[in-house]
Amino acid sequence: MATFCLGMQVTAQAEPGVYQQLACRDNDPFVFCTQGCKGQDKNWTPVDPISATWRPVQGYCPWPSTSDCWVGPYYVGRAWTQTAFVAWGQYVSICPAAKQQGDWKGSGRPESTPFEH
Repeated sequence: MATFCLGMQVTAQAEPGVYQQLACRDNDPFVFCTQGCKGQDKNWTPVDPISATWRPVQGYCPWPSTSDCWVGPYYVGRAWTQTAFVAWGQYVSICPAAKQQGDWKGSGRPESTPFEH
């Protein structure tokens, strides 16, 4: 995690405007970029943070939207929460700035270290 965070710091310094307070996961870039949001805000999930690819969670709109999604007369998914919508924008703009993804080397799960987030 330290390597990833250091990489994010260096990149953020090298590319002004990349860093910003994250909408979820207690501002933890490793957990945010690898797992996205949780709970009611888990409307999409990361696939590859470096290429900013993601997929919608089943039942939610297949594209970022804060209103229910329809294609013609067909309902295709529930609206995303405002937090999920903001977080998606951060994911596609911030996570690729790391240039490469580090592996978790800590004990326990990354979203539980040092506390649940």
